[in-house]
Amino acid sequence: MNTYSISNSRKSARITGILFILGTVPVMVAMALWGQSVSSPDYLSLMAAHRYEVLLLALSTIFMGLACAGIGISMYPILKPYDETLALGVVGFRVMEGTLQVISAVSLAVLLALSQEFVNSGSPADSFYQPAAAVIKSVREWMNNGFYLFPWCTGAAIYYTVFYRTRLLPRWLSVWGLLGLLLMLVGALCGMFGLIHAFSPTQMLLMFPIMLQEMVLAVWLIVKGYNPSVSAAGSGMVDRNQEKNGYK
Repeated sequence: MNTYSISNSRKSARITGILFILGTVPVMVAMALWGQSVSSPDYLSLMAAHRYEVLLLALSTIFMGLACAGIGISMYPILKPYDETLALGVVGFRVMEGTLQVISAVSLAVLLALSQEFVNSGSPADSFYQPAAAVIKSVREWMNNGFYLFPWCTGAAIYYTVFYRTRLLPRWLSVWGLLGLLLMLVGALCGMFGLIHAFSPTQMLLMFPIMLQEMVLAVWLIVKGYNPSVSAAGSGMVDRNQEKNGYK
């Protein structure tokens, strides 16, 4: 790369790969360990009883948001030589995604506070706590199913398109990413409009291809990095060794 050294490219690739892992694995583990009280029909009572678990889930969501914003920032110097506008778009959309994830974590903390007040008040059967909690939970689910997924998908679609065009990464990996994003968007839209339950097995199945792809991408970036054969920034030219190196 003529404006960004190979050593810096390898370092950036490793950082980006690590951020992909940090932006996915911790929150998935947190959801599996501590998400039951939030997803339960009796969440208004259970969240107060599992206060620290809910707080850990909120912290893991904030951590995910910071990692996802960092992905866009770490990619910027790699994408800039090829299209500065698109590189800025990736940063903007992934920072927007990270901000919305932090807001989602805050809404979880608000829901926890409401749950504690509900329990402290003796869990009244008919009170303002139930509708207030239902509104917050509904907004949070819309946020998780759409508001932050759309900037994520937009930013990811941009860098997968650039990767495909320039062959900075293998084209099969970029195509997998684009198809995975499409499937996840279908699941998100179905969840938002009530066609399937939010985070149901059906939606998780639609999300699985992009989640798996991002982990494969993370390992590729950490182990192999970006294609060193792409030397003319923005030209998309590749030397004859790139097929041998797995970047075709």
